[in-house]
Amino acid sequence: MIVLTTPAGPTRVYEGTDTRAFSLLLGALAATPPATRLMSRAGERAAGRWSLVLAAGIGAYWIVADGQDSPSLFRGGLFLHALAAALLIALLVRAPRTPAGRLLAAAPLHRLGTVSYSLYLWHWPVYLLLSEERLGLRGAERTAVLLAASVALARLSKVLVEDPVRFRARWARGRTGAVALVAVFAALAALWAAVPQPRTGEGSVDVTRLVPDGG
Repeated sequence: MIVLTTPAGPTRVYEGTDTRAFSLLLGALAATPPATRLMSRAGERAAGRWSLVLAAGIGAYWIVADGQDSPSLFRGGLFLHALAAALLIALLVRAPRTPAGRLLAAAPLHRLGTVSYSLYLWHWPVYLLLSEERLGLRGAERTAVLLAASVALARLSKVLVEDPVRFRARWARGRTGAVALVAVFAALAALWAAVPQPRTGEGSVDVTRLVPDGG
């Protein structure tokens, strides 16, 4: 991410699998036996203190960072955020009854966690579709609408789609499940091949060919 970040925009490094893989890998690393053994050496009191520090630091960073207008996010900030989150989770597993553990185990946050992946899937299309122009809202008012819509859609998709497939759909198991998985991947591959590749820079202006208008 640090190498590929350019002043033109963060889209490539923000959406690239190769540049964002550290988030998943750090979480997986925190669950490995060496990492859990290392965390087990920390006393409960120390784990409680550090979990408070990490939670406060993450919260402060959320307030200070301003999305794509914060270049530091793409020059190590997102990596440090993912690392801090992984460490926080590991410490809370070690000391769940500390103040930070009780705070983050609150019922509203727990319920939000049950739809966290659905929320991850829904929030971006909602953000794009409910633009400032369409809603006629800006700032905190628009953010409140986006959050409400994203959470509602996440809950609906979990109840109506995800849970039935995971727990009650017989076709999703065994041989039929494997066939369905292969069919979905084939359809996605066909869609990927059919969609034309965008032309980078199309419609932009070549500043080297601009000349004064003489006026």
